[in-house]
Amino acid sequence: MIVDIYLRKSRSDEELEKTLGNGETLARHRKALLRYAKENGLTILNIHEELVSGEELFFRPAMLATLKDVEAGACDGVLVMDIQRLGRGDMEEQGLILKAFKKSNTKIITPKKIYDLNDEFDEEYSEFEAFMSRKEYKMINRRMQRGRINSVEEGNYIATRPPYGYDVLRIDKNTRTLTPNSQQADVVKMIFNGYVNENMGCSKIANELNQLGIKSYTGAEWEKSTITNLIKNPIYIGKLVWKKKCIRKSKESGKKRDTYTRPADEWIVCNGKHKAIIEESIYLKAQEILAQKYHVPYQLKNRIANPLAGIVICGICGSKMIQRPVANKAPRIMCPKSCGQKSNKFITVENLLLERLESYYSNMLLSAKKTSQMREPTKSLLIKKNITSLENELKTLEQQKVKAFDLLEQGIYDIDTFTERTNYISGKITQIDNSMSESERQLHDIELKLTANQDYIIKLRSVLDAYIKMDSPSDKNLLIKSVLDKVVYSKEPDAGADDFKIALYPKIQCPPFHAMAQNI
Repeated sequence: MIVDIYLRKSRSDEELEKTLGNGETLARHRKALLRYAKENGLTILNIHEELVSGEELFFRPAMLATLKDVEAGACDGVLVMDIQRLGRGDMEEQGLILKAFKKSNTKIITPKKIYDLNDEFDEEYSEFEAFMSRKEYKMINRRMQRGRINSVEEGNYIATRPPYGYDVLRIDKNTRTLTPNSQQADVVKMIFNGYVNENMGCSKIANELNQLGIKSYTGAEWEKSTITNLIKNPIYIGKLVWKKKCIRKSKESGKKRDTYTRPADEWIVCNGKHKAIIEESIYLKAQEILAQKYHVPYQLKNRIANPLAGIVICGICGSKMIQRPVANKAPRIMCPKSCGQKSNKFITVENLLLERLESYYSNMLLSAKKTSQMREPTKSLLIKKNITSLENELKTLEQQKVKAFDLLEQGIYDIDTFTERTNYISGKITQIDNSMSESERQLHDIELKLTANQDYIIKLRSVLDAYIKMDSPSDKNLLIKSVLDKVVYSKEPDAGADDFKIALYPKIQCPPFHAMAQNI
């Protein structure tokens, strides 16, 4: 029987390692499962070790790799310490895992029992164990969450990374707090002073810090949003905030997580054990100023409001450009960074993009018609002729190989001459086989490209027709992203209104096509 081995720590394993020093759990489990495989004559295909601890299937690469083998029918079973190791996610994810095993008729093998999910009793037993595992997980998770909240309420800093201006200070096993980083703390004071006393905006402060060569926490340049978030953070007056953000597994394709801010009455705000960097009066004054200027971005519950979101790229710095509303004026498209890129009316950029896509569609359609009118593309015809020539050469060499055997039998060739001659012929046959494979690959690529072009033309027409009929920015965005990889926007510093350039990069192998708008 061919099997995969799947190894994963449970949270209780991790707790035992920390408290009792029981050693490396995965190493002990690996040894036990290898011994079981040897004693039972199992052939091991792959060993998948989960190096991360997490509930969600999406964030467990070793489990995903195991399921890939299971679904492909590459193994007859998966050897695991116990069935709970396969996952304690929600019922939907547990169902996906068990369904994959059942559909592929793959056994779940543990040192205590072998589960065949196509057996009614084993299926019910596995579902019961999965249910109990989920209940145990929820109990452990609730206990851990309560422990975290208690620790925060005691004034401990429990987040992984310290905020800018502080370093983590561990006093003892149960006390983890912050201590000011003298160099970064001075920068924090400078930010608050500039904002409160010098009437500097967040963008201006970010630009000044970048000009001074002062790096942010990550080493990247400062941005307006970074300064805004820093000014809003009460940690600088000795406070701790917990449960402000909620992070959930995203149901949106291609997106890992959704993050949203909880209502303020659900936050846990308490005094921390750390020393404040900013006086409370200065912090409160900063919040007053911020409240007058700042408005919370309008969120559509993870749906976007910009139909070109993530598509239009700044030609100077490469950042994704955004749509910015302007009071009593048409929205504009602009770069969120201070790179010098000039903004433009959003509707003008959108209209030019659609106009150039229409033009591109017409050109592709014309090219496809010309190709269809030709009996066969020239390159394709040449490759086919070359394959025919190579096939003829191959026949000749096969005949020469047979003749060499005849000459050996007739005594004309001795063994050495025969070996030398057949080795030469075999070498030539290998060369021709390789040349034929390459020619066939090139021919296949040409045929695929022609098919891809035809499919793209049909899709592009559908997108253009549907886009103008749709009202939802989110749906429009999905349509544009299905036919374009990106659009690079550029506008000269001295350019007038609606005088800009865009380069469109379609989702098909071809060079970008450029468009220019001048006083449209």
